[in-house]
Amino acid sequence: MDIYLITGNKNKLREAEQILGIKIKHIDLDLDELQEMDTDKIAEHKAKQAWAKLKKPLFVWDSSIFISCLDNFPGPLIKWFFSTVNHIKICKIAMHLKDRKIVSKTTLTYYDGKTMKHFYGIVSGTIPNKPKGKYGWSWDTIFIPQGYKKTYAEIKPDEVLALRGHKIALEGLRDFLVKS
Repeated sequence: MDIYLITGNKNKLREAEQILGIKIKHIDLDLDELQEMDTDKIAEHKAKQAWAKLKKPLFVWDSSIFISCLDNFPGPLIKWFFSTVNHIKICKIAMHLKDRKIVSKTTLTYYDGKTMKHFYGIVSGTIPNKPKGKYGWSWDTIFIPQGYKKTYAEIKPDEVLALRGHKIALEGLRDFLVKS
């Protein structure tokens, strides 16, 4: 069965293929993104829009970051948040407020025109004093996974994948696809 990942992000495609163990078709569609704090509503809206254009089994991938000292903001609004507030400021805010807790949540939503199914990966961590590392993408320089002393961006790409929330979500999707 062919399945499409709706993304223009090559990192997401590479990691999805690695975890799912299959070649995935992908397409970058211009989709409206709800400005909403409910990750399921956002993902369902995107999946239905993509289905209307593609009419093929697909999944969408949404990432959220919940920063404790900001009352769990920005949540799923990370794209807009990080285009305005840089990583250095996030570290300074967390230090100033003495609350470094951060949680990442991946929501993968599968849709085939009939079945809508969500898969989640949640990882807790801490924010460092300053952004660190040269690997990774997005907010990796400010996320130290629980039980570790290095940010995602300091851990080599072939090692960090095992620690990411989207690995958990992708494994759930993989198991679902195998059963169905």
